[in-house]
Amino acid sequence: MLKKAMVTVAALGLLLVLFYEKEPSFMDLQKQGPSTLTYFFENKIPDENLPDPYISSIYRPGDTLYQPILDFQNGRLDRAIPALENLSETGNIDAMYWYAHFLMRSSIKTRFEGYNWFEKSAKLGNPYSALILDADSYYCNAYFESLCSKEWGKLAKESFKKRAEAGDIRAKYYLERPTKFVRGEDFKKWVALVEESAKQNYFVPALELLKRFEDSKTLTPSQKEDLLHIYRYLAKHNYVLGYDYLYVHSGYQDIFDKAIELGSGIQLKVSSRRCGNKFSELNENSKIECLARAYALEEMYNDDMWAVIPKPTDSRTISTAKKTAKELIDSMTPTIYIDEMHIDGGL
Repeated sequence: MLKKAMVTVAALGLLLVLFYEKEPSFMDLQKQGPSTLTYFFENKIPDENLPDPYISSIYRPGDTLYQPILDFQNGRLDRAIPALENLSETGNIDAMYWYAHFLMRSSIKTRFEGYNWFEKSAKLGNPYSALILDADSYYCNAYFESLCSKEWGKLAKESFKKRAEAGDIRAKYYLERPTKFVRGEDFKKWVALVEESAKQNYFVPALELLKRFEDSKTLTPSQKEDLLHIYRYLAKHNYVLGYDYLYVHSGYQDIFDKAIELGSGIQLKVSSRRCGNKFSELNENSKIECLARAYALEEMYNDDMWAVIPKPTDSRTISTAKKTAKELIDSMTPTIYIDEMHIDGGL
């Protein structure tokens, strides 16, 4: 009898070992590297950028929120906030979220005005606003601790579900994205959501997952090349952050004109700094181009490069440089890469 019991226990133990061997954990699958995102390897990287510059942009020209969110993204709050306030007053529940976020962080005097806009927006069906007020929300605990509630989290899920059912891929992603990183099934689900989003040229999910690979110190040379492969794919699909990550991986050497055209403030700033560092060696035309970059950076991003580039004082040079800056800005097709879950562009 004892022998039979021991055999049974041994058999069960063997079954458990086999079960766990067949079910790799989240980290086991993550260790396979970026190639687990097979979508980006099954589809050829285009030789040229896709013809639609806004294909991966959250909004595009003509959309109500395009210019306000672009200004918000670019640090031109002096233009973004009045526009978002006006849209909020007229009932735009998505504008309410961005306006509320600004008010919440702007000052203690406007903090609870921000809360009121979040609450109004959430009740009208904005899941991102509801999520901000959830008891587990970092922002709610930091700014409105006494007002946080689990009920807002439930409302957020309901609102996400409605938007997802209407075809909103962003809502579907944030509704279904795993919150625990333990089971292999969680990893597989995340990969599936990333690839489904990529099919619709929504690449924030890809960068969220790639960040986990970026943070790994165990990537092999082959896996690092796979990572770059995906960034090149994103760049050719006119996703600005793809270019910005390629810039980082180049040792901060590469400057991409296409990235500047698509609205990369980082690349424009780097380009401006580099010409400013050798300004005295430039010919007159190159000096005008350098000054134009500085004026464009000032106009689009509220960023000042005059500590590096000598600011002109004569009216003729100023006029010529500003005209060239306008031509540069007019040639751009700025895209939007932030969203409600990455309001500061941190990906």
